Amino acid sequence: MFSRDLPTASILLFLLACGGDSISPAPGFANLAGTFTGEVTGRRQGVLLLANFSITIIQNDGDLSGSYAITGTLRDGILEGLVQETGSFSGTVASGHDPSVNLTLTNRCPNYSARFSGALDSANDLLTLSGPVDTFFNDCSIFLTYQSVILLNRSLGLFESH
Repeated sequence: MFSRDLPTASILLFLLACGGDSISPAPGFANLAGTFTGEVTGRRQGVLLLANFSITIIQNDGDLSGSYAITGTLRDGILEGLVQETGSFSGTVASGHDPSVNLTLTNRCPNYSARFSGALDSANDLLTLSGPVDTFFNDCSIFLTYQSVILLNRSLGLFESH
């Protein structure tokens, strides 16, 4: 019985000895898959934007894709209008802790795209994105652009806990 276990033990010891640090694992990516939500506010040319921003992320290693929605109001002190925009995005996340994130958003308007960049605060599960929040006329011409920094928290689902 001892002689049958010896070759197995020798092979195992050989494999462990050769396993050193010569091969490192592929870099890890923070998990961004899921839905993040936050508020967008700004004032441009006397028009106040108050909106909610939601982004649902699908992740494949460093590649990101998914959909987004912006819903809210524009107010100029006299008139109030509805903002409701949806679209899709593609982008990337860097590897490592607190990685950078880059997204390109598109919507119903042909030839439109907006670039956002930011980072994930891994400890707080907070995604910060900077970029233009554009509002549109029905013909897809841009009404106003709000340069924004958006703080997005991961949505925990129907029964969100704070």
